[in-house]
Amino acid sequence: MITTSVTDIVYSAQSGLLRFNFMQGNMLKNMLADSIMINLFETPRQDAAIANIYLREWDNNGIVQVTPLLFHNEGIKTYKNAQGEVIWQTTSPRFVATAMLSFATGQGNTYYYSVQVENKSCDALRYDLIYGQDLSLCDLSATKTNESYCSQYLDHKVFNLEEYGYILSSRQNLPQSCGNPLLQLGSFSPVIGFSTDGYQFFAKQYKFTHQPTIINTPRLENKNYQYEMAYVALQLQPVTLSSGEQASQVFYGSYLSHQPGANLEQPLDIAQIRATYRPPETLPTTEAEAPVELGYAQRPLSGETLRSDEIEHLFAGEKRVIEESDGQLLSFFYQDANYVTLAAKEHYLERATGHIISSGNNLDFNNPIMNSTHFIYGVFNSHLTLGNTTLNKLLGINRNLLNLFKSSGQRILVQIEGEYRLLAMPSAYEVGTNFSRWVYKLAGGLILIRAFASQSQPVIQLDIEISGFARPLNVIVSHQLVMGDLEEASLIEIEQQDNLLLISRQHDDTGPQFSMIASTAFTGVEKRVDSDSQSPLYLLLKGQIERQASIAFGGVLKGVDSRGSWLDFHHERQQYHAQFRDLMNDFSIHFSAAPQQAVKLNHAMHWFTHNALVHYSSPHGLEQAAGAAWGTRDVTQGPLEFFMAMGRYQQVEAILCQTYRHQYLETGTWPQWFMFDEYGQKQQQESHGDVVVWPLKALADYLQATGHLALLDTPLPYTSIEHGFAFTQQQETLLQHVQRQIDHIVEHLVPGTFLSSYGDGDWDDTLQPANQSLRKNMVSGWTIPLTLQALKTMMQALQGHAKFADIIARMSQLAASMQADYHKYLIKDGVISGFIHFNQGEAEYLLHPVDQTTQIKYRLLPAKRSIISESFDKEMAEQHMKIILENLMFPDGVRLMDKMAEYKAGRQTYFKRAELSANLGREIGLQYCHAHIRFLEALCKMGMAQELYDNLFKTVPVGIQECVPNAEPRQANCYFSSSDAKFDDRYQAYSDFQQLKTGDVAVKSGWRIYSSGPGIYINQIISSLLGLRYQCGDLLLDPVISRQFGDVTVQYQVYQRPITLRIHPLQGEFTPKRVLLNGQPLAFSLQANPYRSGAALIRRQDIEAGMMKENSSDNQLVIYL
Repeated sequence: MITTSVTDIVYSAQSGLLRFNFMQGNMLKNMLADSIMINLFETPRQDAAIANIYLREWDNNGIVQVTPLLFHNEGIKTYKNAQGEVIWQTTSPRFVATAMLSFATGQGNTYYYSVQVENKSCDALRYDLIYGQDLSLCDLSATKTNESYCSQYLDHKVFNLEEYGYILSSRQNLPQSCGNPLLQLGSFSPVIGFSTDGYQFFAKQYKFTHQPTIINTPRLENKNYQYEMAYVALQLQPVTLSSGEQASQVFYGSYLSHQPGANLEQPLDIAQIRATYRPPETLPTTEAEAPVELGYAQRPLSGETLRSDEIEHLFAGEKRVIEESDGQLLSFFYQDANYVTLAAKEHYLERATGHIISSGNNLDFNNPIMNSTHFIYGVFNSHLTLGNTTLNKLLGINRNLLNLFKSSGQRILVQIEGEYRLLAMPSAYEVGTNFSRWVYKLAGGLILIRAFASQSQPVIQLDIEISGFARPLNVIVSHQLVMGDLEEASLIEIEQQDNLLLISRQHDDTGPQFSMIASTAFTGVEKRVDSDSQSPLYLLLKGQIERQASIAFGGVLKGVDSRGSWLDFHHERQQYHAQFRDLMNDFSIHFSAAPQQAVKLNHAMHWFTHNALVHYSSPHGLEQAAGAAWGTRDVTQGPLEFFMAMGRYQQVEAILCQTYRHQYLETGTWPQWFMFDEYGQKQQQESHGDVVVWPLKALADYLQATGHLALLDTPLPYTSIEHGFAFTQQQETLLQHVQRQIDHIVEHLVPGTFLSSYGDGDWDDTLQPANQSLRKNMVSGWTIPLTLQALKTMMQALQGHAKFADIIARMSQLAASMQADYHKYLIKDGVISGFIHFNQGEAEYLLHPVDQTTQIKYRLLPAKRSIISESFDKEMAEQHMKIILENLMFPDGVRLMDKMAEYKAGRQTYFKRAELSANLGREIGLQYCHAHIRFLEALCKMGMAQELYDNLFKTVPVGIQECVPNAEPRQANCYFSSSDAKFDDRYQAYSDFQQLKTGDVAVKSGWRIYSSGPGIYINQIISSLLGLRYQCGDLLLDPVISRQFGDVTVQYQVYQRPITLRIHPLQGEFTPKRVLLNGQPLAFSLQANPYRSGAALIRRQDIEAGMMKENSSDNQLVIYL
């Protein structure tokens, strides 16, 4: 094994609060102000910083040459001078450019980049300068947790002054350890152009060109795009130099540790900023050592376009849900819901296509599960974990969706024409349930790379196959090692045993040990270590491939040992598919009048099952690498409802017991989230006011469905706040836990009422209260009907059993009093209020037609939950459904409110995130898909089959543009948590919101996979659309089927027996009129529903008596509506 040293910080330039850390070759690592990270991305050791100054040479026809002046050009040398200032000097045939970093005199908090250009040619030199700077302004730890999240709350304010042109002030609206940091960027020369986000500057095409797209555009956009990669760029007025002439220009960044209230009303005093600038006086004296090169900075390699016959050969079989643009194939599904994306589609996507694979032992969350995240542009494995997805990482995460950093995770370099080049965008990319496959058509040959997970053990393997090359292919496979939470934070040791490498944290006998085993094609191993600690940062496997080579990852954790295991892909795929079909109860659906809709739904059910398992067993997503925890509210919805719908009651009981173990002994409520493994003491103690209700509702739903009341006798510990979130020695029955839970609800009612106080919020995280009065004296119109539903369902589940008489009486009294106050206070003028705020005995109505403060008239959550919980009578339900359809329904789904909270540069009045987020994504844009799915549940409750048909597919990514015409292209096989309007910023969205309702504004995909939404959607398909539910073990049939579907045929399982379900909407679209099992009529009773005729209840013994023998798959259950 060869060892190479790589230095970390070799020099820090600092002044006042500012400290700029540089690695070897004066490569910027980060920009700090005390604990605040000014820049967004900490530069990896083997990559280049994305902040830079670009010199663009012009002629009469436009831009002819672009040269980066800070990092990575062929003619650059870097120095430090006697004052410790950092200098980059670039020499080209036409000019010499010297860029220098300096700081304000007197230890000020302003930095300057001065650029001096001298024309060395005989002709005139016309050029301009563009300075681009990524920004976070968050605490270092917060920045590294999620750069996109930090960007969403960074407000950019644009000023345009006559003398200086554009000046940008960027304020972090999320409170940090120092307050709300701010950075003002500008120049002493006129700034004629600006942009504010990396998706403007680098753009989607960067995934192909690996060059900032905007630098070849004559003028920056001059548009404030508040998206997910804060990157401020400033363009100076062009300069023309005659031969031998020089010119100097200066950019500056002025930092404030706290800007209270909101962003600046006027820019910082530029005269003062200029007064503290000291022009360069001394020449360079100390040349810096050149940075280490690994090939990442060299030309990446993309696959060539595949011909149609090559596509057919590689992906043989029927193509379904084909997506094209101008006759060009973009994506399709084939085989077992496998999804194939051609490279051409990536030109349309801001969110690069990705995938998460997990080992198939993930039905039990206690198992050590191995996960890996893949991305289309040559991220073959990243965020590879065993167990906890935050703290047990082997490989680093992909921190940006444009592939800006090319050393993250596992990467492959191939030698083409004597040069090692990094594999980037493939010709095609395929994802299956447990694998990804990259296809590279290159230089007359084909490289097929597959990464896949085992069905039975925590092992992930990479296979590389080549064909069509004249000689064996030299390759380097690079691995960015983490062995913990963050890159470069753990001390790592590697032991080599022939072709087996064992990787662990130094002096750690309890954490995971990973293994890598390489096939004989790999003959060389190199580790690149930190020059100080000697801890490995990168592990390189080098070899020569004739036909095939493999690398397998295994590990040891919790007594499970998968080190040194090899896998066979076809066997693992077959086993994984069989397990998946079994978990889904062999679900398959067909609509006689809408066969294409059925194809879409089948694919969605498959991929949402995959997404739901990720959320349950290894919580994280493609945009949200940090996770590894269960949100108390989330796990008792998505995972629990998924397993309930599939009849997997063992998993449901395990979720309930694990959740109730985390109930606080001292308070009776729960943390907002908690880790559920060996790191279970990591949790967020403060929780929203509704969180205490969700475990009660989940338990009640389970008991009502199964009748398994013996679960209430299970002894369980509590979690003790006073003892560091450890489990208590004391155990009480689950029923006693419930009693303590009800105690908490009663103790946290608004004084003088039976309405729960808002606490730290409700389901809508954007509406967290901005002050203490709101926490104690505000009531959520959504939490109350949710609580009523939980109490009533629990009472129904326990009724008829004398041992529960006392708790039933207590819940009954609480529910009756709460119901009375619900009608007394929350409903005004026939409309339910989003919130009410009790202020000195007076009720202030918020998010209601009488609300003159926020100007928001309607809120979805209270209305739909009041329907689902049957808290409304029929007239109220119909009235509120009309309000929803008229005011909250948009082409891409139902929105949380009829208008968004007004944004005022980060100034808070009532709500935190709704008034702090500068970005329109996630809940801020009001179309949060989880809420739309719950709206489907309300439609089913009311029997509104046509409206259900119209809205069923709006959150399904498969062929979404057929249902949502204004939807932009997106990855079609994974759940997106929100539908984000294509507005540039909050101000435009607020003023032009109605254009979204008319469909004149496009909508984009939000964050992907990590959500309770997939599990909830699957439950709505099974329990609400098809109406398959259970009550004390008996079967409820309550389908809601629009005649536009025609006759519905479903393959599924009932009581663990395969069955064909046929639903015929003849007389109506809900409520069974006749039910036949294998040709014989079944007796049933109709259940009550306050809004329509209800479900048919059939005794389990009648179903089982009418079924054929156990191994028969010919059982036919026919329902006539």
